[in-house]
Amino acid sequence: MKRGILFALIVALPAAALASEIETHHGGSHIPWGKLIFSSINFAIFLFIAVKLAQKAELRQYFAARRLRIAEALAQAERARREAEALRAEWRRRLDGLGAELESILKQARGDIAAERDQILAAARKAAEAIRRDAQRTAESELRNAQAALRAEVAMQALAVAERFAAQRLTPADQRRFVSEFVEQVEQR
Repeated sequence: MKRGILFALIVALPAAALASEIETHHGGSHIPWGKLIFSSINFAIFLFIAVKLAQKAELRQYFAARRLRIAEALAQAERARREAEALRAEWRRRLDGLGAELESILKQARGDIAAERDQILAAARKAAEAIRRDAQRTAESELRNAQAALRAEVAMQALAVAERFAAQRLTPADQRRFVSEFVEQVEQR
């Protein structure tokens, strides 16, 4: 209570002086003491109520809890800020290394493509060589078959010609001699 009176006096005296000063500047010398006292009492009542409310435990607990929530929110915001800065630094480092990483990936891809191209070319060469060998074997086989067919045809034609000539020019004595030579050759084998 003593504090409230002391506070009222501390506030009332400067307020009175201020009111006196205001009246002097406005051309009047009359101080509205009633108005000043009423305002001072009203202000003192306000301060008294504010002090009494501040002394209540619930209000203290509310402000203490609020202070703790604010402190926790500030600490959490600080942690979030540090984490965000760490993430930002990490992403900055990744972005800085991205060019080198992309170049490395491109170099690897080019190497893989070159190796695969070489494998494909080797397989194609091998397949072409196999096709060429098969074609050569087929051509040689066809040539042998054609030669054999041609020989058979020539032999048949020669035999036909020989039969005609033999029938016209061979005598029965020549035929016996051919048969006896043939039999001798078969017996020798």
